[in-house]
This record gives sequence, C-alpha cells and structure tokens, in this order.
Amino acid sequence: MKQHKQDRRSQRTYHLVTTALLALLAEKRYESITVQDILERANIGRSTFYTHYFDKEDVLESIAEQMLETFGQQFSQRNVGQGIVPGLELFQHVQQNHQYFQALLRGHAGEVLWEAAQAALSRTIEQALTSTSANRRPPSIPLAVISQYLAGSFLHLLKWWLRAEMPYTPEQMESIFQQLALPGVWATVEEKSE
Repeated sequence: MKQHKQDRRSQRTYHLVTTALLALLAEKRYESITVQDILERANIGRSTFYTHYFDKEDVLESIAEQMLETFGQQFSQRNVGQGIVPGLELFQHVQQNHQYFQALLRGHAGEVLWEAAQAALSRTIEQALTSTSANRRPPSIPLAVISQYLAGSFLHLLKWWLRAEMPYTPEQMESIFQQLALPGVWATVEEKSE
C-alpha cells in the first residue's frame, strides 16, 4: 500500500474509497469489481485514486489493515479474566456490521480478510495463553498450535453463524464456543507435572 498521508483530504479519500469498495462487495463479487466501479461509487477521479492506491487489491489490503487495527485496539483493552478468545466482542462486532461481513464470505476478498483475521486472532490468543500459563510447566502442545486451533475453530463457527443468518445472539454463540472449544484447551494448558 502507498504511504498513508495524514492530512484531512487524504483521510477523506481513504474513507470514500474503502466505503465504496465495501458497498460494492455487498452487491457483487470482488473479482467483478473494477477500479472504475470504485471511482464512480466514491465519486473521485482516477488520479486521486492512484495517488493513494496502486490497485483494487491495495484497497482491499487497506481495509484488512483497518479491521485488524480496530480488533487490536479492542483486544488490547481486555484483561485475562475476560478469557483467552475475545469471542463476545467479535460476535457483537460482526453482528453490528453483518452486511459487510456477509459480503466478505464470498470470493477472493473474503479469503484475504479471513486469513488476516486468523493471523491476528491467533496472535491475540497466544499472548493471552502465554500470560495465563506463565508460572506453569509448558503444556504438551505448543501454545502456537493451540492458538491456531482456537482461532481457526472460532472463525469457522463465526462464518457458519453469518451464513446461517445469525440464528443465535452473540452471547449464545460465545457460550457455545466456550463449551465446545475451551475445556480441552484448558485441560492441556493446566496439565499437572507428574
């Protein structure tokens, strides 16, 4: 991605372009969206677009970075007592922005963003696990493996919830995830040395 400028006009352009791409993703697949479609939706000129972005892939990466930054800020404000997976916050966030996340279930755009979410969530979980098991014997399964497992399980459940049109509340989904995924993880992390 090109260097982000901090002036007001540049920030306005970033907002217009990312909002335009997200709106277009709600209407059609990423692969069929052109830069011209983005320009028309954002109501900006081609030179303005190319001053800030290389191509539509660059816009998509910018959206992924913004999402991860937002998630990162939310996760950093949590304490360990709130659990190792920020499930409730994520289910609530997805529910509040479901039209965009529904669009991201399809095609290449979704793959890019879901992979970025997997990496960020896995890092967050590993940090939480590291702090909860700091004074214990290392578990038999490496924390990086446990983190990948939990992040993947959570995101697959989240995708199912979206595809099923969110038949349960975020609180119910958090409880379901806690019951399904965490007992085995806690048993592994809290193993006693013999």
